[in-house]
Amino acid sequence: MSSIGTGYDLDASSFSPDGRVFQVEYAAKAVQASVTVIALSSKKGVVVAVDQPIHSKLDVEGANSRIMRINNKIGFVGSGLFPDVFAI
Repeated sequence: MSSIGTGYDLDASSFSPDGRVFQVEYAAKAVQASVTVIALSSKKGVVVAVDQPIHSKLDVEGANSRIMRINNKIGFVGSGLFPDVFAI
């Protein structure tokens, strides 16, 4: 029997009758489906790389970048579901 959709998946502090927290399970699945992000830093700079495969010929390279510039000294790299990254 599945508890998905029965109200136990609406809040991260709600436990199902069998002790599961569905929001935590959903977050774990999102991490498994996300792309790989790596960052290396040195005294002279930072290198950031994102493995973002193109799944369709209709995808435009760079259109859904997970590397964002906030200002001249601060950048942001997001992993996980792209709509969540974009919302940040």
